[in-house]
Parts: sequence; C-alpha cells; structure tokens
Amino acid sequence: MVRMNGLFVPLILLFWGVLLIPSSGWGQTYYRPQFLDRDLAGGRIGVWTNTGDEVAADDFEYSMEFSKSSICADFFYDWRLSRAIAFEVQIGLYSRGDIEYKRDSGKYVGSVNIYPFFVATKFYPLYSFESMPVHLYLQPGVGFVIGSQSIVDYDLYYTYDLIQQETRAGFSYMLSAGLEWPVADQISLLLNYKYVPVKFSKPLAQLEDYSGWSLTFGVGYILSQ
Repeated sequence: MVRMNGLFVPLILLFWGVLLIPSSGWGQTYYRPQFLDRDLAGGRIGVWTNTGDEVAADDFEYSMEFSKSSICADFFYDWRLSRAIAFEVQIGLYSRGDIEYKRDSGKYVGSVNIYPFFVATKFYPLYSFESMPVHLYLQPGVGFVIGSQSIVDYDLYYTYDLIQQETRAGFSYMLSAGLEWPVADQISLLLNYKYVPVKFSKPLAQLEDYSGWSLTFGVGYILSQ
C-alpha cells in the first residue's frame, strides 16, 4: 500500500490544483457547462500493478516468471442520470504479462490475461461548482472477471502449438476515482485510478489472487444532446 499511495497521492494533489484554478481567465476558456448533462463514451490506457500472489506453488511442474506490472486498457459508456450521477458500463483488459514456463522437456511461453466486466455508478460530489474546468468523480461498481491462461510451444520453424489453455471466472467489485477535463465541445481528457480485487475459487496458472490497481489516461467523446 505504501507503493500505491506514493504514486497516487501526488497525482491527486496536482489535479486538485487544477480544480482550484479561479473561474476567470484560463478556467472560462475550457469550461463546458453542458458536460454534466451529456452521455460520455471513451477509452483509457495505462499501467496495471499486481498486488496478489507473486509465485506459483513449489510443486508445480513449470517454473514461471511473471511481470509485476504491465499495460492495461478499458472502454466505457456513461449514461447521464443527472448532473451529479451517471451510470457506466465498462470492459477492460489487465495483463499479467508474458510468462516463461520451464521444465525438463524445454521452455514454453504463455500469458495470463484478466478481463473485467463492470457496471458502476459515478458520483460527482462537486457538480454544483460549475466554474471548475475539471470534474472529480467517485465510482464504485460490481461485475465479474474472466481469467485466461495459455501456454504455447514454438518450434524451430516459428510455428506453434497451443499445448494448454485454461479459463476461470468469478464475481468481484471495483473502487475507482478520477478526473474528467472537457477541453472541447465533444472531447474530454480522462484520468482514472482503480482497484479491483480478484480471487478465483480455483488456481489459474497455479495462482488464485490476481488483485491489482491501475492508473490510466484516456479520451472521451461527449455525445450531443
């Protein structure tokens, strides 16, 4: 948790500085009063960091090397319910990274990917401060997560055989916070921090806990009324 706070807190302080810019001058140039009345769709990309299990069990036949952090992405659609609340559907991809499997018969490569599907509610606690050019939101959500593991055997001629594939699924929740900065009538810049606990009932690649947090940046399209 120390590592997480060390990155997250300075970013929040920086963007709160943007929030507190006076409404005169610069703030008026970018303020879009219709933003909190419209639906929003977009995508984000950033870094996902694992906080769950680190290594496989000692008796597993493969020796695996996991990446602790990797690229992640998600796509979403917001339905505006009021100026203070929006309903969101999102789908994402969190990679555990490429994995190298080693055993006596040779080396194999593979991957473990996590696909979260969530429905969430976005609360805008400062919606009444209309002079702010950047909008803060808090976002709890629920949904389910699918995990997929694959192991591939490459030969000398660059062909390959899929020698093992497994999937797992389970229910989970998310806790998220972010900022939306409308810079044009139909364009908004996005910043999002999200934590998702993931623990499957059965191991996937000999690990059960795939919990992690992500920090993503993106662009949203503000739909016309």
